[in-house]
Amino acid sequence: MPHTDAAIDSLLGIARRASETFSDRSAAIAAGYRRVGMDFPSMGEHWVNPALVLEERFDVARPAILTYTVVQGRPTLLGVVYAIPLAPGVEPPAAFGPEATWHEHNGSVEEESLLPEHHSMSMPSSVSGTRLAILHAWVRAPNPDGVFAAENWALPFLRVGLDVPVGFPKGAARAISLLSGGERYFRELAGEAANAAVAPALERCADVARSVVSRARARGHALGPADLEELDGAWSAAVMEVGKAAGADVAKRINGGLVPSEIR
Repeated sequence: MPHTDAAIDSLLGIARRASETFSDRSAAIAAGYRRVGMDFPSMGEHWVNPALVLEERFDVARPAILTYTVVQGRPTLLGVVYAIPLAPGVEPPAAFGPEATWHEHNGSVEEESLLPEHHSMSMPSSVSGTRLAILHAWVRAPNPDGVFAAENWALPFLRVGLDVPVGFPKGAARAISLLSGGERYFRELAGEAANAAVAPALERCADVARSVVSRARARGHALGPADLEELDGAWSAAVMEVGKAAGADVAKRINGGLVPSEIR
């Protein structure tokens, strides 16, 4: 198909309709999907169908991976993920056009999802053997960074039952994620040796997030600019604290690959 907006929207419509079957997670389990890894703050849970991965073909209506998260106690389908093994030198499918940023996995879902950032298939491969090409399509949840972005930082807001703010800073989303299991993720990113420095900083940030969310709920589930600024400031303070106690590299890992200039 030509890479027109209408053609891509048509393909996304196929993916959205195909995923409706799995709105009830029990249907995904019955179809052979199994959870791999944790519920990642910006990706959710990965439910993999090994048989579809091993088919080694791209079918918009048959995604090899589904993503879920728990929204206010209920498992909720977020989108689909296409996963295709590629031989050396082979490019991923181009059906969704140049805006569809495929990225490469060389390790397990757990290992790859614990990377502080994801690189597209345009980056040189670190291995010469078969790679797994991955493309997220957030067809059932909003993603401010685009439907094909690898990460979706709207998820922390959805998990706690808040409206997704317009133009929110990612620091605010990371702070909110601490209220729904994100602390484990960031501690694993930091590494065991740095946990003594990371844990108290994250807890102080989580205390601020609880207070902000409590206020937002009291007035109707909406976060205002001042709330987002407070959350982002709390996260920045936590990153600074971690950087000073455990080093700039650890601060960079928990902050999406970015290091505040004050601790470089």
